[in-house]
Amino acid sequence: MRIFIQVIGDLEEDLVFALGEGLSESFNARISILAPIPPDISCFNPLRNQFNSTCLLRKLKPVKVTLGIIDRDIYADKMNFVFGEAELNGCRAIVSIYRLRSINSRVTEERLIKEAVHEIGHVLGLKHCRNHCVMRFSNSVREVDMKPVEFCAECKKLLGF
Repeated sequence: MRIFIQVIGDLEEDLVFALGEGLSESFNARISILAPIPPDISCFNPLRNQFNSTCLLRKLKPVKVTLGIIDRDIYADKMNFVFGEAELNGCRAIVSIYRLRSINSRVTEERLIKEAVHEIGHVLGLKHCRNHCVMRFSNSVREVDMKPVEFCAECKKLLGF
């Protein structure tokens, strides 16, 4: 498998590198980091001071698997915010580091990797899982911290791991 990481805006190189290593380990994948692109201003909602995640997702090139990473707050329709969004059985996913940041850089990296693995899981066809699994839905940073970075046995089986 090959995963393309598309940085949207500015992100620290060490964070992107850590993400690439985490994804490589989780999926046994080759990672390609694409040149950064600016966030598409047409996706920005000034009333919310947030970017629409679905809009940003659709701006990514549909190359399987492409993961967009942004350091801005994002939301989806009918949600106050989202950590990320993905096309179920599609090609593209996006994760925002905005609400995942911690004063501890290792915690930030771990949260980012968990949410990126989660969203790529959706791209690969997985839905939310109720087990102790990275595919468990997270509605808060605390819930992100509580879940593992790994897939449960059931999700691994669905992925053919």
